[in-house]
Amino acid sequence: MEILSVEGFKIYGLKTRTKNADEINGDGKIPALWAKFMKEVYDGKSEIYGVYCNYESDVNGFYDLFIGTKSLCSGGGILEIKSGKYAVFSFPSEPQNVAKFWGEIWKYFENSELKRAYETDFEKYLNEKIEIYISIK
Repeated sequence: MEILSVEGFKIYGLKTRTKNADEINGDGKIPALWAKFMKEVYDGKSEIYGVYCNYESDVNGFYDLFIGTKSLCSGGGILEIKSGKYAVFSFPSEPQNVAKFWGEIWKYFENSELKRAYETDFEKYLNEKIEIYISIK
């Protein structure tokens, strides 16, 4: 894990509102959003971002998930990723294990002096790894 200052930037894509309890119980909206994004929006070459924002409270509350790229796309919305300080976690490029990676991050913050800001968190999908950026206070 490393701490980075990130300049804000825009991404273009699709969003939904959900909460972790629904996703863990199998009633979630995330798989359908990913499927729609990959089929209708993704250009096949841009870096993909999964952005968690508009948190209701903490890991237990509702949030928006926005999936997109920096490339302008038709039929989607625009989201501004906020500038700020982020704790960055790197994982192997295994999209099927992202939920497990988030579990590791949640455990990390249970006992860390770092505190989550619950502003804008995002996953950045690269060829060789997945980086997860967590906004911190």
